[in-house]
Amino acid sequence: RSGSGKGTQSGLLQKYISEHTADSFNYSFDMGTAFRTFMAVDGYPQTVAREIINTGNLMPDFMTISLFTNALLENLKDQNLFIDGIPRSVAQVDAVMQAMIYFKRINPIIIDINISSPEARGRMLARARADDTDASIASRFAFYENTVLPAVKYLREKSGYTYFEFDGERSIEEIHQDIITRLKPLLPITQ
Repeated sequence: RSGSGKGTQSGLLQKYISEHTADSFNYSFDMGTAFRTFMAVDGYPQTVAREIINTGNLMPDFMTISLFTNALLENLKDQNLFIDGIPRSVAQVDAVMQAMIYFKRINPIIIDINISSPEARGRMLARARADDTDASIASRFAFYENTVLPAVKYLREKSGYTYFEFDGERSIEEIHQDIITRLKPLLPITQ
């Protein structure tokens, strides 16, 4: 869910792995940042994207998948890969699964941080981002219920992934420690 703190926890996990692994290199892809970077440029595709966002609609899967795929093709090396904000639909699940197979990412770890709608809304309003309006928050919540939750269910039914669910309504440090405790046996820790 938007506002769950997934970006914060991803950053903390990356830092932990970097500090506890010899020669650890990370590549992090954040869909929200990718969309904001894409829309900061002038051009016809960006104009269409702005119209979609300004009318309270969400970007089509092909755009999300395209930004994700292009970022991996341009930036990914033989390193740890962190993904934030994708997959959020069944089509995106399939695209991410294909990318993991292509890049020989065996048994990726999925971290699902759950928070309630009221908690998410409060966090989103507190961060004071321009795209966190009442209308956009309502739209994201509806998208989460109608599209993301079915994608999570679809993903959980697939094999080849390790799935962890976390209570996101705790302190940042409590969530981080829980993630480290549960993931540590699977992490590339050498120290």
